[in-house]
Amino acid sequence: MAQQSFAKTVSDTLQAAAQSGGGEADANKLSCLLHLQTRKDHKRLLNTLSDLARSGKIVRVRQGVYAPAPIAGQPDKREIMWRLLKMRRRVTVDDLVEMADVSHAYANEWLRLLVKREVVRMVHLLDGSGGWVLINNCAEMPQDSDKAERLRNLRLKKKKALARLDSISTALGEVRQLLQTMEEK
Repeated sequence: MAQQSFAKTVSDTLQAAAQSGGGEADANKLSCLLHLQTRKDHKRLLNTLSDLARSGKIVRVRQGVYAPAPIAGQPDKREIMWRLLKMRRRVTVDDLVEMADVSHAYANEWLRLLVKREVVRMVHLLDGSGGWVLINNCAEMPQDSDKAERLRNLRLKKKKALARLDSISTALGEVRQLLQTMEEK
C-alpha cells in the first residue's frame, strides 16, 4: 500500500479544518491536527503550506492563515439547469431551484427563454402538478441574446448619462468660478 505524501496530508487536513473553521485554518491549528511535536516538523509544515500556496492548491488569507483554493471551472447556473433538463427530460421549477441552487424567478425566466426558443413545453399532469418537457433536444444550450442586448444597451445609456453628468458638473464649476470672480471685484 502506497503512503500518502506529506503535502497531500497537509492539504487534506486543511480542507477538513477549513470546513469546520469558517473556510480557513491557521498553521498552528494544522500543526496540532497533524500531531507535529518538534520545531523541525512545524517548519516542514510551514514550508509545505508555502509550496502549496505557490502552486495554487491553497491560498494564503493572511500571515499564518490558509484556505483551500476555490475550485475553478465550476459550471454556471444555466449550464447546471441545462444538464439537468437534458438528463431528466422533464423538470419543475422546484427541481431547478433545489438542484441548481437558483431562485424561483431565475428558473422561471430561464424556462420562458426555452419556451420562446421552442426547446421546452409546459405540461400539466393528471395529479395537478405541472412541469416543463424537453421537446427539442439541441446539442448546445440556447443563449439569451435578447437579455445580453438589453444589458448592453443599459450599460451604454448609463455611460452616456455619466458623461452628461460630468459635463454638467464642469459647467457648474465654471459658473461658480465666475460668481466668485464677480464678488471679488
